[in-house]
Amino acid sequence: MPQPRMETDVTGAGEGPQRAVPWSAWLTRQNWVRWCARHVPQSWAQWWATSAWRQPLQRMLWGLEGILYLLLALMLCHALFTTGSHLLSSLWPVVAAAWHHLLPAVLLLVLSALPALLFTASFLLLFSTLLSLVGLLTSMSRPGYAQDLSE
Repeated sequence: MPQPRMETDVTGAGEGPQRAVPWSAWLTRQNWVRWCARHVPQSWAQWWATSAWRQPLQRMLWGLEGILYLLLALMLCHALFTTGSHLLSSLWPVVAAAWHHLLPAVLLLVLSALPALLFTASFLLLFSTLLSLVGLLTSMSRPGYAQDLSE
């Protein structure tokens, strides 16, 4: 028995091409919306259609949003501060012991790495100086160098 043939769209999905429907079309299909639209007084519909009430409401909502964001920031700061103070108070003996035992090791590591760092810095300084000299010599060997200086 042959299968019923479905129309497919560009991607090959079996739903067929769909026409664009605005989101408000869902509202108009609902019976309760049509009932409300018929029973709303005309003065209410005119008031809703005007934009004079929207701007104060929008300002009030923006203010409320700002207050809520400020409260959220304050709550986050409070949570971080209290959690951080609890963590620091419980970790302080660990940090003190680590500082006591690790400070000589860190100092020894820095002091032992100092000659290598100085050698690296001097090598980079020498290399950049040589590159600058090569650039200067190649620009001086360009024809017309003397005319550039006299201008």
